[in-house]
Formats: sequence, structure tokens, C-alpha cells
Amino acid sequence: MKRIDILAKYGHLIKHYGTGKDSYYYFRIPDKTIKGGAFRRKKKTKEEIESALCDYFIEKEKQNSIGKDTATFEQLFYEFMEHKKEKVSAGTIRRMSFDWKKYYKTNPEFIQKPYKDVTPIDIDDFLNNIVNTTEIKDKAFCNMCGILKQTFGYAVSARYISANENPYRVEVNRKKIIPTRKKASTQEVYNNSEKQLLLDEMNRRLQNNPTNTCILAIMLDFELGTRRGEILAIKNSDIKNGEIHIHRQVVEDFDISNLDSLKRIGYHAVEYTKSDAGDRYIPLTQKAQEYIKQIQRINKETGESYQDFLFVKDGYILNPNRLYTLLKDACKRCIKIPVKGTHRIRKTFVSTLVNNGVPITTASRIAGHADERTTIKNYLFDTNNEEETKKAILNALEDNTESSVTTTYRNVENENVTKRDSNIILFPSNKKAENPCFKRISH
Repeated sequence: MKRIDILAKYGHLIKHYGTGKDSYYYFRIPDKTIKGGAFRRKKKTKEEIESALCDYFIEKEKQNSIGKDTATFEQLFYEFMEHKKEKVSAGTIRRMSFDWKKYYKTNPEFIQKPYKDVTPIDIDDFLNNIVNTTEIKDKAFCNMCGILKQTFGYAVSARYISANENPYRVEVNRKKIIPTRKKASTQEVYNNSEKQLLLDEMNRRLQNNPTNTCILAIMLDFELGTRRGEILAIKNSDIKNGEIHIHRQVVEDFDISNLDSLKRIGYHAVEYTKSDAGDRYIPLTQKAQEYIKQIQRINKETGESYQDFLFVKDGYILNPNRLYTLLKDACKRCIKIPVKGTHRIRKTFVSTLVNNGVPITTASRIAGHADERTTIKNYLFDTNNEEETKKAILNALEDNTESSVTTTYRNVENENVTKRDSNIILFPSNKKAENPCFKRISH
């Protein structure tokens, strides 16, 4: 039963090479305790390689059980991450590995200490050392602390330590952590003139390369406000009755077999979005419908097809990185537009909705946000340029001469009194009654 479990979990590590007499089976398992950093075996038959694989993991389990009490925090972290791999996306593993290298690997005295000997004071010293020596923002600090919290939480769940023995806590000088402040609109959205310049540039490129649907993906996103992975995962069957159903996304694939050296190996579509709220319907504007028809026509003429996806290149889903590269190059060519990524198109879309009277609740739903606070905090910006914004402020503050409130009229006492002033009701002032105790009485 133990061997069956091992093969079910790690059997994918076995690879086959060659044909006939030259064929063989092999595997490579990253292992920093072995010289060369990996355990390798090559066998002629599948039975032999499966036996070698099982023997390795059975022996490894014995070694781990003996060394549990003396394992370092670093060893506990890698064990936890092997467990984590089965539960989360490769992107999450990649982010946590990045934080591990940046904040933990640079503190060897902490991570090489036996995890059972780590005290709350040790954690205080570790975290305070980071905030004192590193310029770290509050979101990055929270993510970094998550590694500590989850690793010791794993130790509790694995019954290595009790809940009372968990040393995790956060006691730092938070004034040294850089708060995340909302950036200026000029950095976060395309104003009206920038949007028009960019669309003009996209149309120019489309004339030079009329079969490039990547250009149309950017133009369409100004009408949909989707995430980059969501727009590339749209299928023709998602478009019905003047609406488009967003319910999947394209995600990147990483080889996470070696946590110290993660590699990007491709991308694929999954049948879910970033959150449950991401499953939504977006009404299509006239422009959006025209873009979609143009894309469908191009695919038909070029013979591009892959599982009914709308954006296809060379028989597969359009590469997400091509969108950013194209947008970056277009911004540079326009000169007057600072380089802004595809997510800034999404923020422009949401800001445009709200600035034109769409309720926050509706805008948040169309954007696929689980919480309206996310929309308000991170997605609402001024889409006017500096001159338009200044003019709007002055128009709001100045008196409107056509308004009945501010129209002036002649007044006997004051020639400059406005009707607004005349609407003020003046009550007669009553003289305060004198206190009889202080009234002088004549005799």
C-alpha cells in the first residue's frame, strides 16, 4: 500500500526515453542533501525504475522521522512547500519562493535554527531586522509574514508542535513599514486624450498588419475591462445575446519541482477566474461587437482555430506576454503616453463607468470584484487630463451667472447683494434681559 501511494503521488517523475534496445526509464528528484543537488536513477524496465523511486521515498521518510526534532526552520519550510504544491497554483508557489529568497535566505542565522527552538523573541528580532534594514511596503510585509505563519501552522497541523508551542507573532515598529498609497491618476489610467492616441496607434498598426488579433485584443479590452488572462480565455460560445460570459482565464505554468530554481514552461486556460465573483456577464458595446466580428473574420480567413478560443495564434491560445509587449511598444511610439500595462486598461474601464454615473455596486460586479472596497480603493481614478480636471474644478466652484441663486439684483442698501444673499432670513435681535440682582435701585 505504501508503494501504491508513492507511485500515485510521484509516478509522474518517471520519464521514458528512446525505442527498442536503446529505450530506458529514468527520473531526477531535486535533493539538496545529495552531492549534485539531485537524486538520479536510470533503469531498463518500468518495474525497476518504479522500485527505485519507491525505495528513495521510503528511505527519505525514515530519515525525516528521525530528524524531525532537530530539523531547521529552513527544512520545515521546504517540507511545508511540498505539501503546499498539491493545494495551490504554481503562481502562488512562485510568489512564496520569491519572498523566501528575498527575505529569509538573507537571514541564515534564523532559518538554520531548529524550528522547535525558535521563540517569539527570535521572530521579533527577525521581523524587526527586516523592517529596519529593508524598504518594505505593507503588502509585501504581510506576504512575507505569511510564510512564517503558514509554516508554523503546518507544524501544528502535522502534530510536530502543539498550538501553544507555536511561536508566531508580529510585534514590529509599523511606522517603518511603507504604507501602500493610492497612486496618481496619471500613473494608473489612460486619460481621454491618451486613450484616443493609443487607439489611433493600434488602428495604424492594424492597417499594416491586418491579421494581428493581438492588436484587436487590446482595443477590445478598452470595451470590456477584463484581466489579461480573462480576455485571452474567451471562446466564441461565450458571446450571446449582446453579452459576453467571463468565466475562465489563462494562467502561466511553472516547473516547481525545484523551489530554488522555478522555470516558466508555458501557459494554459483553466475553467475558473481569480475569484468566484469573476464569473460574470458584460454587456457588449457597438464597438466591442465590431471588434469581435473582425477577429472572427480574421480567424476564418487565416484558418486559425483552437478549441473555439477567440484569440489564437499558430494553433494555440495567444501568448499573454505578447499583449504587454505590444502595449508597451505602442505607448513608447506615442511619446506623450507613459508606459502603462494592460491592467491600467482595466482601471480605465472601471473609472470610466463610475465617472459616467454607473453605481459603484454595478461597476464592481462588472469588474468581477468580490468586494466593492477593492473597486473604490484601487480602481477609481480621474480619466480627464490635467487641463480638463482643472476646468471641471473651476466650473464646480464658480457661481453660475444663469442660476437664480447667483443672479445679482439692485438693492437699496447694497448694490452688490445677490439673490443667494437675499434668501438669508434675518431674525430681529433681542436685547438680553438684565439680571435684577445687579440692577441699581434709587432711593
